[in-house]
Amino acid sequence: MVDLAQGYRIELGRQEMAAALSAIDLLSNSLFSEEDVPSPGRESALPLSFFVDAAHAGHLFVAIELAIEEPVGFAALTRVDGGAHLFQVSVAPEHGRQGLGRGLVEAAITCAQEQGDSGITLTTFSHLPWNAPFYAKLGFERAGENTMGPGLRSCLEKEARAGLDPAKRVAMRLSFGSS
Repeated sequence: MVDLAQGYRIELGRQEMAAALSAIDLLSNSLFSEEDVPSPGRESALPLSFFVDAAHAGHLFVAIELAIEEPVGFAALTRVDGGAHLFQVSVAPEHGRQGLGRGLVEAAITCAQEQGDSGITLTTFSHLPWNAPFYAKLGFERAGENTMGPGLRSCLEKEARAGLDPAKRVAMRLSFGSS
């Protein structure tokens, strides 16, 4: 799909990658403090079925290290409030700071645009530099309480029930075209 100068490429994910992507999800949890992501969340990964379903839908994007032809990161889209939602972006920590996160997000944005969505949403931490500030650099803006649909609001509520501090979480949206 996209070749990256640093020896990586971004491509559509396949269901047979599910186990490797689940392992990457678990590894990337180590980037978060216990205060931000309590132990139960840090010690569990997305289920294999999530990756299989996302691959089938064409909503799974994978960073491949060219030297070993193995996945080292992923981005997955879901649908929230009838539109594209960037559910998860994870990169194995040893492959961080290579532009993979940006490439994965850009692949997800392109997919949402090609599907005819008016924009793409996500939820993230507001205080971590590789979260909300990173997405803001890509054009995402904080969604206000009055502009969030019920599905996006529900995402934040589920995160709070899972132990994520709602004071540190934010919903964001990137609109395509004129608003």
